[in-house]
Amino acid sequence: MTRTPDVVVVGGGVIGCAVAYYVAKRGLKVTLIDQPKRGRATSASAGGLWPLGESVGLGCGVIYYKAMAGMGALPDGVHGPGQLPRSFLDFAIRSNAMFPKLSEELRETSGMDIELERTSLLFLMYDEGDETFAKPLWERCPCGKDLTEWLTPEELAKAEPAVTREVRGALRFNGDDQVNPYRLADAFRAAARNLGATVLTHTEVTGIRVESGQVKGVETAAASIPCNLVVNAAGAWAPEIGGMVGIAIPVRPVRGQILGTETLPKILTACLSTTDCYLAQKGHGEIIIGSTTEEVGFDVGVKPAAMKTLSAGAIRAMPFLKNVRLKRVWSGLRPGSPDELPILGPVTGLNGYLNACGHFRTGILNAPLTGLLIAEMASGDQPSFPVEPFLLARFASGADERQMVTTG
Repeated sequence: MTRTPDVVVVGGGVIGCAVAYYVAKRGLKVTLIDQPKRGRATSASAGGLWPLGESVGLGCGVIYYKAMAGMGALPDGVHGPGQLPRSFLDFAIRSNAMFPKLSEELRETSGMDIELERTSLLFLMYDEGDETFAKPLWERCPCGKDLTEWLTPEELAKAEPAVTREVRGALRFNGDDQVNPYRLADAFRAAARNLGATVLTHTEVTGIRVESGQVKGVETAAASIPCNLVVNAAGAWAPEIGGMVGIAIPVRPVRGQILGTETLPKILTACLSTTDCYLAQKGHGEIIIGSTTEEVGFDVGVKPAAMKTLSAGAIRAMPFLKNVRLKRVWSGLRPGSPDELPILGPVTGLNGYLNACGHFRTGILNAPLTGLLIAEMASGDQPSFPVEPFLLARFASGADERQMVTTG
């Protein structure tokens, strides 16, 4: 006789798979429901583990800032990429620190290598504006100067011979590394299954059953699944799941277009961030070049203009790439929240429901700590890291976050 699952996780991207893994580790009966969606955010990631870089607006942040500045669309008084609050940095650093041990755990439990690589992140400074942006980051790094290095052009050329010489230097963020994002999600899923989780693939959630303010089950096209707790890890589609229980989730799809080169010998030891693009060479030799940040709804198309802009940025950073062929182009939909912070934990007025969504461009980086915290809450334990800054309640005007959601 099949035992009723304690937890149903909706969403099979890296966040949902991480939650399923950590819940299964704690001995709870968990079912992961996955309806693969074209453009899922995991596919839009280069696998960068950049807690410092992302917290100060590098990666996609600085690219987006440059685009907005070029259109004259920045608010008054904004003179650089937005820096995220200290609560985000602390969360990201804690999650990042979990990867070395997690890599070994997943290798043992799933048999997969997530390709954790110590690389660091280099912000290339092309002009005075880049230097003006980077200097206070170096002088007032919230984690201390030991995690950042200011490289002269000569030092950069020695560290990364393939990088352009047309720079004023670079700011290195030590501890900002990378993994293979696809392998990470696959390893979490396989490890969860090996620990007893049930994985329902190509299964769509059609409803969530609630009685007297308590979640009682999840409905799919094929079956009704009783459960005590449901976790909304549906990425850009999280509002659909929240709507099934009358909760408005302020998550929207943000498209990122990405390029991948042909397989190359090892020519890049660090990940690069510029105002034009970012670059990361993976273990199999491909260089990932990304990424746009676009508000286009659920459109997962790739556009020639974006490909041209990213290619030009990559060649500017590494002239060697001018003669390298592109192997593939694709896009993915990041789950953006209004303040770029994840939305985690319970909501007032509804028992048996937890959010694990809204990670925007840091889902890979923050998957381990998200999975752990959700599993702790699912077990009835006190979270080992404060979740208050990430609760849905921060967007609510009243005490009860549940509201009637209408369709038309």
